[in-house]
Parts: sequence; C-alpha cells; structure tokens
Amino acid sequence: MRGSERRGVRRAAVIGLLVAAFAVLVGALPATAHDYLVGSDPADGSTVTIAPAAVTLTFDAAVLSTGNGATVLAVTGPGGKHYETGCPVVKNDDLSAAVRLGRAGTYTATWRIVSSDGHPVSDSIRFRYAPAAGAAASAGSANGPSCGSVVTPGASPAASSSSSSSVVVLIAVVVGVLVLLVAGVAVVAVVVTRRRT
Repeated sequence: MRGSERRGVRRAAVIGLLVAAFAVLVGALPATAHDYLVGSDPADGSTVTIAPAAVTLTFDAAVLSTGNGATVLAVTGPGGKHYETGCPVVKNDDLSAAVRLGRAGTYTATWRIVSSDGHPVSDSIRFRYAPAAGAAASAGSANGPSCGSVVTPGASPAASSSSSSSVVVLIAVVVGVLVLLVAGVAVVAVVVTRRRT
C-alpha cells in the first residue's frame, strides 16, 4: 500500500472515531435534558381583560406526579395574595390550577414540577389583568389552598413519563454501543492494513 493510501485510511479511521464520539454524546443528551415550559394560558407577558377560570402551563413532556407537594402552581397578585383556589392538577404535559383573580394588576404564576428525568425544575410567568370597570374581584388569601398531594385525573403521567424516559435511555445506550462497535471495526481495519504493508 502506498503512503498516500495509508494516510487516507488513517484519516478515514480518525474521522470515523470522531463521528462515533459525537454520536454517543448527542445520543446521551435527550436522556439528561430537563423538561421545559412551551406555553401557558394566559400567555407569559400577556394582558387579559376577562378573568380566566384557571392558569394552565404546558411542558414539552408529561409532568411526573409524585405527590407530597412536589408539584406546585401558585398564582399571586396585587398585595402578594394568592388567587389559586385549588391544588395543581397534572394531566399529561399540562399543569393547571383553578383561579379567581382580584383587582387589576400583575399576576405571577410560580411553578415547580418534577421533570421526566426525575429532577425538579421551577420558574414563573407573569401576565397582567385589566378587567372592565365593575368586574367582580376576589379578595385572595394569604397562603392559598393547602395541597399535600397533586390531583391527577385520568391516566397516570408518572407511569407514562417513566416508561418514555426509560425508552430514551435504552435507545441512547443501543446507539452508543453500535457506534462504538463501528469505531472498533475501523480501528481494527487500520491496524490490519498497517501490518500488511
């Protein structure tokens, strides 16, 4: 084998190893990514003129329902009072809480969930309430409802999230093993070619 051919084989082997390493890293990313907010009703930064019956947050994956107060959705407004009238409800990738808003002003919906990867994540959104004159206004409460566990209607998001997360991890492991096998074959091919020359 000529020197230029050997250099070409070596270059191909190095490129193959780099591609393999990149694929393993990319394959592992979905398994460790936290869930994130993709939308809300009312929308973050919006102004509403009609009081919503609930605040709903939508995430990129099903929210885990772990109970023990791990899932929180608190809606606070003018004067720092709470305006959520019920405990947070988890339904697939939605988290919602019934609300009865008070006077005009800025309201903050602060949330905490357990991500489908098992890690807690939290943040908040804000919206402005500008009701028509004479609209009914709730007095709010100092602490909001006492929620020891999360209400979960219908199917259990915990089971579906755990299984989907497990599938992602399994796929990442299988892809990683296959890529490492291909890289190993490339290295063996280079070594065998060197011995023949």
